[in-house]
This record gives sequence, C-alpha cells and structure tokens, in this order.
Amino acid sequence: MLVVTAAVATVVAGTMSVLYMTRDPAPRVVTVERTQLVTPSTSAAPVRSGGGVKAGYAVRSKWKDGFNAEVTVTNTGSQPLQGWTVQLRLPPGVAPTSTWGATAEHKADRLTLRSQPWNTYLEPGGSIRMGFEAKGKAAEPVSCTVNGSPC
Repeated sequence: MLVVTAAVATVVAGTMSVLYMTRDPAPRVVTVERTQLVTPSTSAAPVRSGGGVKAGYAVRSKWKDGFNAEVTVTNTGSQPLQGWTVQLRLPPGVAPTSTWGATAEHKADRLTLRSQPWNTYLEPGGSIRMGFEAKGKAAEPVSCTVNGSPC
C-alpha cells in the first residue's frame, strides 16, 4: 500500500512539477512527476445564452440606505465558455458604489459586468460569482441579459 505523506507543486514556464513524499515498504521513496499544463485558448468566441449560459441575481444583505447583491454566471452547456457579460437594468434610485469579481461599467440605470482575465473561462457546469454594493432600495433588476440573451 502506497501512502503519500506530503506533496509540493511548483509551476515554471507552463510546466508543473510535483514532488511526492511517500512511505511504502522502502521508507521515504521520492517520486518526481512532470506534467505539461494545458491553458485554455483566449481566442475562442463567447458562448451565447442559447449555447448554455445563465445568470442569477440575489440580494445578500440590506441596510437602511443600501444593499449588497450577488450575480452568478453558470455554464449550463457542454462546451467551455470563454468570456461573459452580464447587463443589468437597475430599478430607479439604485446606484452601485462598488463591485467585485468583474470589470464593471455603470451608466444611468445600466450596470454591465464583464469577465476578467482570471475568471473568463468557465468549464461546462462551472460557475463564477461576482457582486456589487449599491445605494437605494434593495430590489431585483428591471431586466437582465447574459451574453446578449435573457438571464
């Protein structure tokens, strides 16, 4: 029976090196395994909503003059999703004050959340969460689209 007692991984120039410290009939056997990492292509076009992407919206906390909301993008398709954009039309009187997990643009009653380089790729079944804090009364958005199609 092989028992791993410790493992350390490093990545250098796209190659992952893993050092396993094991204990078996001969104490302290050391194995080094090198594996070439696979990086998703950045040239793929975004999958549209009909291709299997959805977005969800939830108010997570409220206070007298504002609230905190979370937006979740989920790849429901069978192919990887490379890039996503969520557009929310906010109710009157709601103004975002900060965002996280996405590149944000706010104009009038529109809040656009776009993927960032570190969270643009979603494998089938994968999800990403982002959110915002806003002034105003907590409410559902008037409308929502993800990659141009209704959420």
